[in-house]
Amino acid sequence: MPGQGDSSSRLSQCNCVALFGASLGLLSLALPWLSIRSSRLAAGDPVWLWSAVGPLVAGMFLAVWLLALRAGFDADRRRSAATLGAAGALLAPATLIAAGIGSTQLLESAEAVARSSLSAGVWIGLLAAYVLVHTAAQELSARPRLRGAIIWTPIVLIVVAGLAGAYSDTSLAREFAGNEDRFVQELGRHISLSLGSVAIGTCIAVPLGIAAARSKRAERPIFVIASTIETIPSLALFGFMIAPLSALSYAYPALREIGIRGVGTAPALIALVLYSLLPIVHNTYVGLKEVSPAAMDAGRGMGMSRTQVARRVEFPLAAPLIAEGVRTASVQSVGGTTVAALIGAGGLGHFIFQGLGQAAPDLILTGALPVIALALVVDIIMRWAIARLSPKGLRTEAVT
Repeated sequence: MPGQGDSSSRLSQCNCVALFGASLGLLSLALPWLSIRSSRLAAGDPVWLWSAVGPLVAGMFLAVWLLALRAGFDADRRRSAATLGAAGALLAPATLIAAGIGSTQLLESAEAVARSSLSAGVWIGLLAAYVLVHTAAQELSARPRLRGAIIWTPIVLIVVAGLAGAYSDTSLAREFAGNEDRFVQELGRHISLSLGSVAIGTCIAVPLGIAAARSKRAERPIFVIASTIETIPSLALFGFMIAPLSALSYAYPALREIGIRGVGTAPALIALVLYSLLPIVHNTYVGLKEVSPAAMDAGRGMGMSRTQVARRVEFPLAAPLIAEGVRTASVQSVGGTTVAALIGAGGLGHFIFQGLGQAAPDLILTGALPVIALALVVDIIMRWAIARLSPKGLRTEAVT
């Protein structure tokens, strides 16, 4: 029937991802936004958006989410993308600012030790706003300036609002303020340990990948060892390092003098280096194997030696894929370093495990959220570097 055909056509033209994000946003309004607790460790009482900041502000959020939902049905993808991007870019900082203002108002009449934690409504609202921004960025790939504005506007607004103290009364901000000096120290340790291990792992893995690509006899043992290491659970591998390093440090006190002992940085660094091997070895192997034989023959035909062909043809063509392996290992290492806190190596995992021990969810987030942000930053930087490494003609812009 004509009516059914028109309905099916409209449904096929709608942006399903945008509709999902807008639906999540509407769901966030029906969930508690804040949790008011009488103390840091006490159970909380749920507070909804309209109770925290008033019905007028809640109505404005509802109107914007409905606008985003309507844009998801718009057949004109470019127009709907601009609407979705603007909605997401405004809703992300507005969600946090509203939560901060609500926390300030609710704590005015509460005791000094009372806390206001972000609840499910805020987190789902932020996720929904991200979905809108991501969808708009994908649709606007042909308009880089507008795409960049949609991506960076919410980030800048969130940072500026944070510097202005908009969230200072939330429990998460108070946990950070109470651990600020320690946080800076542990963040530095986390970055140096994770990226240092990848740097060392790259120096080991790239030659191993070259050996595997050049020799059939070396290929199997290299991949068997690297793959076996990758299957060992991280906590178990950290534990395996303790006994041999402890024995070595007692047998040779000079090692203990330079910091090599059963716990601390040394076992964590060794374990993280071992974990970084497989993705880099694999990508180095594949990158070298996928270099076109015609390109190699052309180099030799121009009178290049084997070393010159490798340096000027083979490795430049394989470099982007090798860098992809380094990117994977880097992001993996940022997460893996979190567990290193259990053996005294420090890092942001210190706050996560301390929060678990104290049943303090906001202290857990003080460590977990920066780990997520750091992994995203590393991924973005590495994607940009990979795009720069790609030979002209094969180069694609890094996804931001």
